[in-house]
This record gives sequence, structure tokens and C-alpha cells, in this order.
Amino acid sequence: MQPAPFLLCASLLLSSLCPGAENRKDGNANLLALTVLPQNIACLCRGPASHGSFVHQLPLFANLLPFDANTTGIVTTAGLRSFGQVISLVLTTRRSGSRLPIQIMLDSSAPWVDKVCVDTMPRFDATCVFLEDEWAAIVSIIASTFQNVLFLDADCLPVLNPGPIFDQGSEPFTSTGLITFPDFWISTVSPLFYKIAGGLEVPSVSSRSTSESGIIVFDKARHADTLLLAAYYNYNGPSHYYPMFTQHGAGEGDKETFLQAALVLEALRGQGVYKQPTAWMKPGAGVKKGYWDVKMFPSVHGRSEPRGKWRGMFIKQVDPMEDYRAVMAAIEKAKTSPPETKQLAGRAEQEADFLTNSTFLATLGTLKLEHDVSRIMFFHHNGVKHDFTRITDSKSGIVATNAEGEYLRMWEKPDWIIHDFGRDVEKLLWQDSIEIYCQPEMAQFKQLRKVCAKMQTIYEKVYV
Repeated sequence: MQPAPFLLCASLLLSSLCPGAENRKDGNANLLALTVLPQNIACLCRGPASHGSFVHQLPLFANLLPFDANTTGIVTTAGLRSFGQVISLVLTTRRSGSRLPIQIMLDSSAPWVDKVCVDTMPRFDATCVFLEDEWAAIVSIIASTFQNVLFLDADCLPVLNPGPIFDQGSEPFTSTGLITFPDFWISTVSPLFYKIAGGLEVPSVSSRSTSESGIIVFDKARHADTLLLAAYYNYNGPSHYYPMFTQHGAGEGDKETFLQAALVLEALRGQGVYKQPTAWMKPGAGVKKGYWDVKMFPSVHGRSEPRGKWRGMFIKQVDPMEDYRAVMAAIEKAKTSPPETKQLAGRAEQEADFLTNSTFLATLGTLKLEHDVSRIMFFHHNGVKHDFTRITDSKSGIVATNAEGEYLRMWEKPDWIIHDFGRDVEKLLWQDSIEIYCQPEMAQFKQLRKVCAKMQTIYEKVYV
């Protein structure tokens, strides 16, 4: 597969990047926990591969961003080791009622994976796209043919239909085109990053939480520049930006690159340094643009096991439409002005205001948010993976027994799930997965015969 033209340009531009920044862990709880050599800061601030140079050329790159206009779908990444998780994702998505097409970006395969991709996935309107190398979330979003993308990690299950996120007039997507979801920790972005990004104001540590990269909603028409700046951060991530974004904090990697790209471009627009053209916002010209970082913090669900052991299973993330409703209701109740809209100096009239609500504490202050906690949309299985191809592996954590040797459910008693979602999500996932792994044509694969037998045994003892 040949890289898209803008990736070739980016590779040439970035090939002269300076050596990696030196960094260190710091036991103190201060914001500046990195040691970066002055010449490395200068390299990122000036020169052909600098942050400013890349931002200046974003309109050119954005014009080359490929997608099919007015298309919407789900994108995920997987390989041989995680394809079982993708099967669970696809099955759960369809049980949620969603009919959004799904594109699965694969970096590795096997005969059984090929067979599922060719013979089974089309029944679920899911397509496998084979790539030569391991591609991260950022490139999967870029490579997808969809304009409007819901990106999900392979271990993320949509238990509530995500389709309405993209409905006409649905907020916050209609007014922003970008939705991110929070992680558990406060932001620890180094002040050096804001210096490199253009001498931007350094936000307070408590202004917002970190974001996670396992669930992202993108309109590539409105956010081509945001997406490509995030790609720049990821391209130079291990050597430069990943350490600056977390200072060796929890989850160092691509998690902060998406929202930071949006924050930086908005700040540069506010300074008049970056003026976004609209000609390439096909067909998003004149449409509102901004970003929404979900305000409701995630919560964890787990399973109690023998000898007092508790095993984390998944993180619960709220429906972003419910989050928006809760924020608007709190603002209305407090009789304050709506979320900040900024009329940026020097912008063309056809460019709409940017809805910016980028912080939890700084934006909302003491407002009390009253979310409908039953409106959980995603189970992000960061604990035990929902990969039934590993059900015969005792170390996978999928199978557990109580003191009497009886099999346990993955998610414990289903009462709250049935109440909130109107169905036994876990039971249906097992039921649908058995239909996949126990297809007659899968019997040619020895390991899948074992998977089928084990799943049928557990299902009959636990779910029937």
C-alpha cells in the first residue's frame, strides 16, 4: 500500500528532525519534570522541521487529506493478537442497534483471520483493510475512507448505539466535529510544550483531566488540520512529544496528541498566528467547528473473585450527548451564559464561531453536573480483554470460578446492565461469539475447535 501524498510530504519535511530530547523521571510532584537540552528546544521551535513550520503548512497538507464526503463509520485497529477483540466489538456494535459501517485496519493476519474477514465480516457490514505495518490510531483515522469517524480501540465495546452522535443537529458533534473522552489523571503537559507550540499560555494543572485515545469522534472535513497536527505529534512522539505530554506520567503515548492539537490550533487562531482557510473543508465550509472533551469522568467495573481478589474488567464512558445535555442544564440552572463562543479577529465571515469548552474546572467552576448515569455508551475493556480466542488460556482472565468451582460471569450479576440497556449484553456477546467460532467452516482450525468447545461448555453452565 502506497502512502498518501501528504504522508510522503510529511516524511520529507520531518526527515531532518533534530535528535531526541533527553528526559528523566522526577519524583517531585512539580509540573516541570523533564530535562530538555536547549539545542533540542531550539530545533523544535525553529527550522524546516519545527512545530511552527509544520503548522504553517497545514493548509497544504489538509487539502490532500482523503475521505469520501458525507460518509460516517466506525474505525478500529487490530492484528492477529487482537482480532478476537475486534470480533466482540463488531458483535456488540450490532447488538446496540448501530448500523454504522465498520473498517478494521489490520497489521497482521492468519488463515483463520482471513476467512473471518472474507466470509463473516461482510454480514455485519465490516471490512478488513490490510496494511503492511503496525499503524496507530492516528494513521487509521487518516487512512479510513469515512469523513465522520468514531475511532475505537479493539478492546472497546459500544453498548449503547453510537449512531445518533452523528445525527443532524445532534450535540456536541454538530457544533464541534471533535469529541474526546477523559482518562483518570490530571494533565501533566510540560510547560516546554507550550513554549515550542508558539509561546502559548500554560494552563493550570487542575484545568482538565488527561484524555484517552481509545475513543475519539472526528469530522475529517472540519478537522483536517487538527488531525494532521496530531499526526505530527505522533510521528515525533517517542523522541519528543510523548514525554512532553505526560512527563512520564500514566499512559504515556498517543493519548494526549488529539486534544492537544485542537487546543494549540485554537490558541494560535486566537493570537492571529494561524488562520484556517475553509476552501478545503469539503463539505464542511461554514459549519461550526471546535472540540468537546467529555466532562463526566469514567468509572471502573470489575469482578470479585475467590480469596478476596478483585479484577478490573472495563472503564465506563458516558454518552457524549448526555454529557452535553448535563453541562447545558447545569449552565441554565445557574443562570449563566452558555459555553464560550469566540469571534476571532481577522477571520473570514464564512467561518463560524468555535465552540470551545476545553476544561472541567476552569470552564465549569462550581457547577454541579447531574448526568443520567445509565447513559453509558462504551465499555472500554482495558482490564481483561474480551478475546474469546484466548478462552483456553488460564492467564487471560476471561474464565474464573468461585470457591465451589462454579464458573463466574465476566461482568458479575447482569441486573444493572439489563436495567440500563434493556438486554443482557454479556450473555448476547457469548451467544453471538459462539455462532462465529462454532461455524462449520471454522472447524478446520484446531485452536478454534477448542475455543468453540470451551465456550459452549461455559455458556451452558452459566447463561442458559
